[in-house]
Amino acid sequence: MKIRKATATDSLALSRLTRDVQTLHAQHYPTVFRMPDSDEFALSFFEEMLVDQAVTIFIAEENGEAAGCMLCKLVERPENPFAYASRLLLIDQISVRPVAQRQGVGRALMQQTDRLASELDVQRIVLDSWAFNVNAHKFFESQGFSKFNFRFWKWL
Repeated sequence: MKIRKATATDSLALSRLTRDVQTLHAQHYPTVFRMPDSDEFALSFFEEMLVDQAVTIFIAEENGEAAGCMLCKLVERPENPFAYASRLLLIDQISVRPVAQRQGVGRALMQQTDRLASELDVQRIVLDSWAFNVNAHKFFESQGFSKFNFRFWKWL
């Protein structure tokens, strides 16, 4: 398996890679998430992300085929009266094609993210996950992540 940084020519591949996860989210929360209508549903999003200096996107390839991706964003927040200054790496998107799951793709992407955090001198990596996605939660916990915050909503 090869993990590489995405380049400006990868926006369509990234859109395709994230389609499965987007569909899963839209099926569980159709009033929140848009159902992807084509492989190009997130093309402009990834075009923007690929030129953002705070963003690094990794693509996992197996036998020359894209199997998964991870979008990481360096987040720096100044100190305020409520919290100390923080510098962290946010995993904003992670997606592994269903046929490639449980084959080490996600683990390899996470290891690459750990290396990136070290290169950036970041002490904390954060991500969030929707309540329905218990398989993802198990995976994240197996990679050393722990729950630290809960979000609530009330629909009116």
